[in-house]
Amino acid sequence: MIEVNKKEKEVISKRLPSVHFVRTMKQKSKRHHYYCEETVPVFQLLNQLRGGTDDRKDGANNGYRKTK
Repeated sequence: MIEVNKKEKEVISKRLPSVHFVRTMKQKSKRHHYYCEETVPVFQLLNQLRGGTDDRKDGANNGYRKTK
């Protein structure tokens, strides 16, 4: 399950109506969280919404490698 905010939930539910959401703390309005199922279309849409691109290379050359 992926945690999403309310705006992301609204956009995802409009574009992908078959996606299932879970909301916690239904009785306390300020303490709830939205969770969404993990599918490829959801990941692609969230990547577009959040503007996140992963430009890192595969492997250990991401700056956290010990050098001697």
